[in-house]
Amino acid sequence: GYLDKLHNEISRTLEKINSREKYINNQLEHLVQEYRSAQALLSEVLLIFCCCLLQKIYFKVTEALEKVKQETEEKGSSMTDGAPLVKIKQALTKLRQETIQMDIQIGVMEHTLLQSKLKEKSNMTRDMHATVISEATVGVY
Repeated sequence: GYLDKLHNEISRTLEKINSREKYINNQLEHLVQEYRSAQALLSEVLLIFCCCLLQKIYFKVTEALEKVKQETEEKGSSMTDGAPLVKIKQALTKLRQETIQMDIQIGVMEHTLLQSKLKEKSNMTRDMHATVISEATVGVY
């Protein structure tokens, strides 16, 4: 009686909802893909930008280190006082440490870029499988 009628009405409503959901998903799929692609591209560009920036800093530090080395070699032979030489050696040591830090940061950025690319690929594969599974299960109801 009444429960059967209510059950039938709910079933039709659920079918309509599933149908509309599938239609909306199909209509928006290209936008979702565009968004994901744009997001992946943005991540890649940001990481490349950071890597380039770190490389520029690294080259400037290396250039400064070479300049200090050259000045030290030129002045080192004519100096009799050891205090400035000690300071220069300390500065060289500090520059070497900063250069090593820059190398590490560049490596971390390159690693992060690779991880981002792998994660994006994994997400896209998962989403493709989820779409296929959800389309398959819509017919079951």
